[in-house]
Amino acid sequence: MAEDAATAPDKTKDKKTGIRRILTNTGWLLGGKGFGGVLSLFYLAILTRSLGVTVFGQFALITGAAQAIVLIVSFQTWQVVVRYGAGYLEGAVNRQKFGRLVGLCTLLDMAGAAVGCIIAFFGIRWLAPLFGWGPELAQSALFFALAVLLSIKSTPTGILRVENRFDLTVYAESIVPMVRLIGTVIVWLTDPSLVNFLIVWALSEVCTAIGYWMFAMWHSRDIMSPRNLFRARFALRENKGIGEFLMITNLGSTLAGLSQNMALLIVGYFVGPAAAGLFRLASQLSVAMTKISVLLSRAIFAEVNLVRSQQGIGAMKKLFRQTSRMLFITGGAVILLVLILGKPAIYFMSGSEFLPAYPLLVLLATAASIDLAGAIYEPTLLSGSGARTALKLQAILAALFIILMFTGLELYGATGAAGAMVVTAIIRLLIFGRAARRSLKHG
Repeated sequence: MAEDAATAPDKTKDKKTGIRRILTNTGWLLGGKGFGGVLSLFYLAILTRSLGVTVFGQFALITGAAQAIVLIVSFQTWQVVVRYGAGYLEGAVNRQKFGRLVGLCTLLDMAGAAVGCIIAFFGIRWLAPLFGWGPELAQSALFFALAVLLSIKSTPTGILRVENRFDLTVYAESIVPMVRLIGTVIVWLTDPSLVNFLIVWALSEVCTAIGYWMFAMWHSRDIMSPRNLFRARFALRENKGIGEFLMITNLGSTLAGLSQNMALLIVGYFVGPAAAGLFRLASQLSVAMTKISVLLSRAIFAEVNLVRSQQGIGAMKKLFRQTSRMLFITGGAVILLVLILGKPAIYFMSGSEFLPAYPLLVLLATAASIDLAGAIYEPTLLSGSGARTALKLQAILAALFIILMFTGLELYGATGAAGAMVVTAIIRLLIFGRAARRSLKHG
């Protein structure tokens, strides 16, 4: 194993320890997301002040519905690329296998997008009367959903992450806030309508997808040949268990992601668009303030697979211990940050009309911080033989969240739904933590 590491190419050879690589990659991502986070404060301020609570709630419901459809139909191909591509980084023969793997994942992305467009066509028509969307708004919602679905970027995201090019990922991700800020300012100065803001958001998704594919083709040209699309069937034989891994990770991510997006839609249906607007603003700010949670989890997933593939279970256990301590400390610090800066951020960004979102912000940020504390648990399961366990736990948590959310809505409205996310996050931390430790114990 030591000889393999010594002869590896520069892009896989690294004197840094696993924990330092995680921090380095997170630093790259945080730099880009920090830039995006600052810009997002400006365009969200323009958006919320231009539309008001109720119309912003409709905007949130449309974007939330589109994201829910994406979660249902999209394969988490970036995880597949990282999971199996980590063993194909060296040698011409392995790179050919990597290319066939990329071809398979690209076809899956395209198939998911096609199915999603069909679901969106019928789904938006069904949702329109529930949320009070007129014909013009329903048509705009459909076009927005189609744009998001066709903005395929999961496979190139996985390529850049497994190749340890998180810097290029940052450049691609920075396209979203730049397009949204420029577009939002133009709309604000001309015709600040809901439909025009939707056009800007759709354009940002399309431009970002183009950016991801361009960076992936520039850096990994040898695995990006269109001919690999016709050789994808060989990847099914070359990567043992890939079909099961695809199904499990897709179902798991769908269950986890839908619980959050469905919360917004259910709040909008049972409480109203204004409550959905407050819930979405709180959610957006909590995401901005706990962005490090998502970034660390992305860097951790790539590093966990590389360490397990190249260094073995001993190094994996060491990485697990070090990362767990770091994540618990970071999660606590994030909660303090939200408590101190949350209310002023809402007031100065969106005005007093949105201040009722503060309790929601605290609850949602607390849930995100708890998820941050356990960010290494699921990647640990998925890097080994615990994918089935992860799926079972996600199914249990999804069912539990639905029960808690409806109970919370009945008792406390939108605040109760946010509280359900906190309780679910605590339970997720406990059961995924136990499962990850057992997985490491048994190798």
